[in-house]
Amino acid sequence: MIVRQDPSNEHGVIDARVSPRLESPSMTEASSSPSEQRRDTAVRMSFGDHLEELRSCLFRGLAGVLVAVIGALLCGKKLLAFILQPLLVVLQAHEQRPEVMALSPPETFLMYLKIGFLSGLIVAMPWLLYQLWAFVAAGLYQRERKFANMFVPLIIGLFAAGVAFLFWVVLPIVLNFFVTFSKSVDLPELSPTWLQKMVLAVPEPESTTQPTIEPQNVPLMTEDPSDPQPGAVWVNTTRKELRVMTERGLLMTPLRPATAKTAVTSQFSLQFYISFVLSLALAFGLAFELPVVVVFLSLVGIVRAAEMARLRKYVIFGIVVAAAVLTPPDVISQILLAIPMMVLFEGGLLVARVLEVRRKEASETQP
Repeated sequence: MIVRQDPSNEHGVIDARVSPRLESPSMTEASSSPSEQRRDTAVRMSFGDHLEELRSCLFRGLAGVLVAVIGALLCGKKLLAFILQPLLVVLQAHEQRPEVMALSPPETFLMYLKIGFLSGLIVAMPWLLYQLWAFVAAGLYQRERKFANMFVPLIIGLFAAGVAFLFWVVLPIVLNFFVTFSKSVDLPELSPTWLQKMVLAVPEPESTTQPTIEPQNVPLMTEDPSDPQPGAVWVNTTRKELRVMTERGLLMTPLRPATAKTAVTSQFSLQFYISFVLSLALAFGLAFELPVVVVFLSLVGIVRAAEMARLRKYVIFGIVVAAAVLTPPDVISQILLAIPMMVLFEGGLLVARVLEVRRKEASETQP
């Protein structure tokens, strides 16, 4: 970075090439000392130097993204399994096959690339924000740099908290609701009517004597045997599966209660499920940035904390509308997004009030 000092600034004259600084009502206070004022106004970069710094920041940012994406692709299958884990656990708990379907030949590979790229981008986001901050900070005063330094880590942390809240709290509840609702659709009576018998030409069952079959005892085991021999048969009661050991390996099939009469079985497409999870992750990550917005509006003097508190009912209405837009069309996920946003809004108001009081006390004590 090339830094130039203009001697004319000692007399209060600023070079026309000086980049405009970011300024807000809360940042117009005087610096702590005259020497700090001179240091803030004396060091500036030319337009060409700004372009060179921008090029360097972009190169370093893209290089960091490339490294993060390559690392994420190396762990892409594990990341894919991590995203599928909440769904598979819910399906197994409801005695359904813990698996998803690929509806096209390249679907699994494309989802692998998509997860790897997005995961790498998320991992590299702090590095990208740092490079952006390194470029912008060259045109800011010291007080403005302190102002921004407070928000960058907070933005990253709140976004990560929103995504974690989705995976560990929201997804199990929402997926359980969807699967349970599908199971609630009862299987209709399958005995054909007289008209259906005529149309379908269903033959009348012949009355025959059924042979006597001796029941076979299949061992019930909570875990698989340590060294089963080919031909061994057992029921894994933990996973609710019938398992048979063959010469080529273990075969298994899921079991379900004979009393279950469900007309709808939940079978999810890999592409649709990944898109569903990623859209919710983006929605919750952005929604958890609400305290930053509240504190920022207060610090720059756009809306005071007292005014936002007075308009609380309108804010809550906006939160409900935003939750309905950002989430799928079900009440459960909307509630699970709206409630944390309301709590975060109140937390942002509390922080904004504290900062306003401290700033007022500092301005009163300043000579």
